[in-house]
Amino acid sequence: YGEKKIYEGLDLEVIKGQKVCLVGPNGAGKSTLLKALAGVIEPDAGQIKLGYQVDRGYFSQTRLDVLNPQRQVLEELASVLSGTFPATKLRTLLGMFNFRGDDVFKMVSILSGGEKSRLILAKLLLNPPNFMLLDEPTTHLDIDGIEALTEAFKKYKGTMVFISHDLFFVREIANTIIEVNQGRIKTYPGGLEYYLEKKKE
Repeated sequence: YGEKKIYEGLDLEVIKGQKVCLVGPNGAGKSTLLKALAGVIEPDAGQIKLGYQVDRGYFSQTRLDVLNPQRQVLEELASVLSGTFPATKLRTLLGMFNFRGDDVFKMVSILSGGEKSRLILAKLLLNPPNFMLLDEPTTHLDIDGIEALTEAFKKYKGTMVFISHDLFFVREIANTIIEVNQGRIKTYPGGLEYYLEKKKE
């Protein structure tokens, strides 16, 4: 960014089936790395190569413009599907994200930032890409919502790279931790407990 170099000589491979949590202090470059992997920002040098038939999906708190404000919540969720899908199943999924009763008929244009975030997550889960990149997916969720999201991602067979400060979510989902600090990365091939153990050593 201008004169500021975030990464130099970075070498990283994400392997099919990994669920990677990026950890590190604020401003360490976690979101920059996630955006680069998602194709939202291009590296100034070097390259990012995707594997065969990799389909990326990116979620960020700040990227709420992927919704159509002219639709109702239920219509917006259904828009990711080709063909028909039982409305009851759609409503069950929306219920997981705190859209209950008449909330499903709200116009997207009047939703709060938190509601929009929850709707984007519901859309991602309804038709999941095989490579998901998520920046703080649990921020606007209550405890039930976090548990529902955690259960959904436990069943998810694809590859994930995510940033989260929710220890429950990280503990349940991550099978690899990548520590980001001052443009350097260190990979820990295990979950949160393994990472904390190694840090203690």
